[in-house]
Amino acid sequence: MSSRTDRPTHPTGAPRAHRAPASRKAGKPAQAAVTAAAGGQGDDAHLDGLFTYCLSILHDHDLAHSALAEVVALAARNSSRPTRGPAGRRAWLYALARWVCLRELAEAQAGRPPAHAPRERRRAPDELRAAELARLAWPEAAGTTPEQREALELSVRHGLSPEEIAAVLGADPAATRTLLAAASCEVERTRAALSVVERGTCPSVARLTGD
Repeated sequence: MSSRTDRPTHPTGAPRAHRAPASRKAGKPAQAAVTAAAGGQGDDAHLDGLFTYCLSILHDHDLAHSALAEVVALAARNSSRPTRGPAGRRAWLYALARWVCLRELAEAQAGRPPAHAPRERRRAPDELRAAELARLAWPEAAGTTPEQREALELSVRHGLSPEEIAAVLGADPAATRTLLAAASCEVERTRAALSVVERGTCPSVARLTGD
């Protein structure tokens, strides 16, 4: 894998999540509830992706729904906020989602109740919830740092450009490109190692991994 700084290729597992987000089924109730609040900005087109992003941060179905509802409400109240075209609007929405989710995590770590407790709604079956989280699994990214993993998530799963990712993370665009390149190299190394394990052609690896 070269150290190219453009968008990384789709690692195994990520394209499935990008083409069929974890929110595709369970996200519909939330979408019906908040689409009206999205206003005329076309934000409803990003609801599936935003829910999946919230779920990847919070790892909780109900909290992700509540975070999404808050994001849409905040976006509606700031609908006149100037952005640089559709891509600028999308980056701003993801940055808003990140802020809401990180605040919720900070509240939880401090032992305080969430700023917005999950609303009562028809609970999705546990198997469906487990399946949603399973779709976020990405074995090839196991060796990446949290910062690299989040950048890859935004790039591969959500299709954001390096410039958009930099805006979401509040980082320098050049540094973000370097981060993506390093993350892509790590994914390729892990993918190669997993391929060797799956083929079982290396005796040393076979002794380490057993069956």
